[in-house]
Amino acid sequence: MTDGTMNGGEVLVATLLSRDIDTVFFVPGGTYTTVLEALSRVQNKIRSVPTRLESSAGFACDAYAGIKRKPTCMFVSRAPGASNAAIGVHNAMQASRPFVLFIADIPKPLRGRESFQEIDYHLMYEPVAKAVLDVDSFDDVADTVARAIDLSVSGRPGPVVCVVSTQILDGDTGEPDIPKSTAPVRIGADRKAVAEAAKLIEASKHPIILAGELIAAENAGAELNQLADATGAGVLTAYRQQDVIDNLHPAHFGQLTLNRLPYQNEALAECDLIISIGSRLDSATTANYTMFRDDQKMIMVYPDASEFAAWQVDVAIGAQSGPAMESLAEALQGVEPPAERIAWRDKVHAAEMAYAEPGEIEIAGDVDMAQIITTLMEVAPRDAIHSSDAGTFGRWLHRYYRFRHPYCNLGPVSGAMGYGVPGAIGAQVADPDRMVFAWCGDGGFLMTGQEAAAAVQENLPIKIIVCDNSAWGSILVTQNKRFGDWDFGTRLKSPDFAALAVGYGMQGYTVRKTEEFAGALKSAMAHEGPALIHLVLDLRDTSPYSGSAR
Repeated sequence: MTDGTMNGGEVLVATLLSRDIDTVFFVPGGTYTTVLEALSRVQNKIRSVPTRLESSAGFACDAYAGIKRKPTCMFVSRAPGASNAAIGVHNAMQASRPFVLFIADIPKPLRGRESFQEIDYHLMYEPVAKAVLDVDSFDDVADTVARAIDLSVSGRPGPVVCVVSTQILDGDTGEPDIPKSTAPVRIGADRKAVAEAAKLIEASKHPIILAGELIAAENAGAELNQLADATGAGVLTAYRQQDVIDNLHPAHFGQLTLNRLPYQNEALAECDLIISIGSRLDSATTANYTMFRDDQKMIMVYPDASEFAAWQVDVAIGAQSGPAMESLAEALQGVEPPAERIAWRDKVHAAEMAYAEPGEIEIAGDVDMAQIITTLMEVAPRDAIHSSDAGTFGRWLHRYYRFRHPYCNLGPVSGAMGYGVPGAIGAQVADPDRMVFAWCGDGGFLMTGQEAAAAVQENLPIKIIVCDNSAWGSILVTQNKRFGDWDFGTRLKSPDFAALAVGYGMQGYTVRKTEEFAGALKSAMAHEGPALIHLVLDLRDTSPYSGSAR
């Protein structure tokens, strides 16, 4: 900044400050050095975290938003960086998590001729992002950047892509007005719709609340508890939303995931009313959209009206989750849930608790993942954050871990691999006072595990647990189911992950027997910096959802 004038990069950073952005993730690029220079002067206000790969920055943004419930931003340079970032944007869109991806593009006069590192970002990103915005001139930088951030959190949250050419970032200087921050939007529930919903709830025999991602985004866990108590309904959480309710709450029926559990199928067969709140009803949650029956009533609460068009609901409430649940609970005040409903709820919850008790699965190898999770719950803090990568290994965590605290559970809603370590980085930056675990398979770690170097550089004390069965486990299980005892292309030659951790500057531990885990875990937790535990697993113990892993 010179004599009161600002270049485009400085205007962009000033606008971030006006929107209370306190963290950015990036892979440095030559097309936005003015942004980097401006960020270097506000390190007391904005933490800038460099990752080694753009997809990692996107996953870190997703996790940061999941823990802190506010947007962050990431910066990439032109087509190569923008292409690498796409997986993170897609995942955040499916998870309804806000961040802004800034792409420092080629100079505008070069566009439209397949110039060096040119891509049409509207064609590329419109199918997977909430919106794609262009900065048209220096005078538009502040307004467009402010709109991108505000849009990321309005209605259904999601990632917004903002394209600004290096010509604008580096070029003309001036004294633009930075837009003032806007008031947060609260979308309340229509009184008539609430009254209709209350009547359906009173008349139902076996109601189930389907608790979705926006309950977490709105910090509306207390309202969910209030509604569950007022209705006596069971609560099934949407895919990867296990932590929106205390898993020991008597209403908890578990998570709707890729593996439907027997007691959940029975409960859904008996259910006569679904109360869907804050869920976009994705395919994983709804068993590829087959979950609902014609004879089943349905109430749906969601802030984005376009989502209602996909479903034939009995009561549609276009509202945010928190205000809607408050209104529903108030409408049911003084109405005691029937004893038969409570008895049914308690029966299903007891089945869910029993299913989470270790011992049912016969283990072939020397490391019992059910006991590993039990030990973890005994030793680790209750509010510890778990960033779990995609992969069959994660199903052990999903089955046996009891989430007792909100904002503890992170994972790729899109099913994208490589989330574990970058997600842990984003979570640790968002909440430095809590312990953060990254759960990875050997394959997922070898995709983005190099971000351990970023954790060391940033002094982030994440604890990485690599579940190594030397295979692409979920794909191998699919091959076995389809073709019998056969596999092709799914075996992996794993490195010594503990030695690799030491090479990155971390503490490294190897666990080959169940009884070795407690000591390794306590030592890793006591270590002030990042640490890695390498669990050496038997390939036959891939899945916790059948008596035989294969």
